[in-house]
Amino acid sequence: MTARGSTLAGLFGLVSLAASIASGATIEVRPGVSALADAVARAVEGDTLALAPGIYREHVHIDKRLTLRGQASAVLDGSEELRATWSPAGDAVFSTSVKKRHYGLLVDGKFVAEVRSDRAQGKGDWHWKTLLAKGPPLSGFTQIRALWMYDPETNRIHAHFENGAAPDGLALSWLRSDAPLLTIAGAKGVVVEGLTFAHGFQAITVTDHAAEAVVRGCKITSYEDTGIVLTGGAARCTIEDCEITRGSYEDWQPSQEHDRANYEIWRIHKDVGRYDRVGIDIVRAGAGNRILRNHLDRVFDGICIGDSSCESLDKPLIDPDHGRGTEIAENVIENTRDSGIELGVGCIEVNVHHNTLRRTHGGLRFKAPRIGPVFIHHNRLIDGAPFNMWFSMDASPAEGFVYHNTIVGGHSAALQFFSFNTHRNFGAPKWRFINNLVLGKEPFFERGDRTPKPDFTAEHNVVTATIPSESGRTAIDAGMDLSTYLGGKPLPGCEPGYFQDKAPDAGADEQQGH
Repeated sequence: MTARGSTLAGLFGLVSLAASIASGATIEVRPGVSALADAVARAVEGDTLALAPGIYREHVHIDKRLTLRGQASAVLDGSEELRATWSPAGDAVFSTSVKKRHYGLLVDGKFVAEVRSDRAQGKGDWHWKTLLAKGPPLSGFTQIRALWMYDPETNRIHAHFENGAAPDGLALSWLRSDAPLLTIAGAKGVVVEGLTFAHGFQAITVTDHAAEAVVRGCKITSYEDTGIVLTGGAARCTIEDCEITRGSYEDWQPSQEHDRANYEIWRIHKDVGRYDRVGIDIVRAGAGNRILRNHLDRVFDGICIGDSSCESLDKPLIDPDHGRGTEIAENVIENTRDSGIELGVGCIEVNVHHNTLRRTHGGLRFKAPRIGPVFIHHNRLIDGAPFNMWFSMDASPAEGFVYHNTIVGGHSAALQFFSFNTHRNFGAPKWRFINNLVLGKEPFFERGDRTPKPDFTAEHNVVTATIPSESGRTAIDAGMDLSTYLGGKPLPGCEPGYFQDKAPDAGADEQQGH
């Protein structure tokens, strides 16, 4: 070989080595004690960890660019069998001593509703002793099938199981830790796909300015607090094609009527429990995150962008850019105990479109968005009760555009003002509602007690109680052209040519065959 050939061969070898390093190695992982955590520790940037089927009872922390790829039936599980000696404590309540706090109690792999001792000290039906003995006053244990509580003063767990069953005959498990099953912290480009997450306090947390993380095609079958959290400045992350459910030991489908007994499931968690159980929560996150094509069923809230510390205009935004440029699109959200989608904080350049919300308790909820613009369009809200779209907590000074949405059924108006802050002149003067279609017997707008008359703009919205096969005729050409609405520029989703005939149809869809 000539010197030149030798040099070229060496160069090709270096290129091949560089390509191999860039693509990374594939490391096979099989279940075992700390098997996945150990594999993460050994792996280098760019490696892929291929998880064989089985149960991984671990809490994993990733702080470098890795891919976690699960084969079918590869499950991260945060639960352990609960072995305890129980004793009767009266009225079908049983008690056991523990060394420290537990973070979740499960029957047959489903989370039992927790009563917190510090929140259930009031007199009467909602004191913890009464709740554990009798259940909520209207529904008993017919919908909340069991309750449990940890008493920090005695280091004991108290529980009441369905039909007064003794715990010794039940398949009980518990959470020893409130750490997420998977934490992605500070890394760029982590990919997680095809994994199942079960029985975690939180399933996945992306934090510490992690960027460009992708969670794709994963299943979250149960969680106690939150499914997926984007926080700590996490930016340009994508959550897509995931299945998420709460996995609770109770009837999680909300009633479509104003059923106060069914509503007690909401009250257990909000009044005396652990508050919300959000499917995907975006709180104090960075810019450019995308939540796409996920299916959330029987969660408390579906998808939230906000911060509970600034849901009143009396409290300053921590950072107006939190959540800037978030896209929430093509998700299906069903059977929520609270809101389908919640929007708060600055809500700058947030785009919520082509989602389906079905049987949600709170539909689209606006929790004092401050700045905007926020664009909400081409969504479908079906059989929501008691709210479809509503402003709550406080007034909203943000600029908002709500257009080409379809609302079907339900037992309330399409849009409601319902303020929890009664001392302020509640309103939304920079919001515009345009080209929406409402199919039902209720009006487009109604307001709650102590809220002023509407100050938003509403144009070309169609409200009809006719049957669906006829209602499309009312919507045809009923909208206004939004392709030049923003000073000659289109609203998102309304680029030139977006409608067929002389004017766009009201609602989320253009009718075919005018």
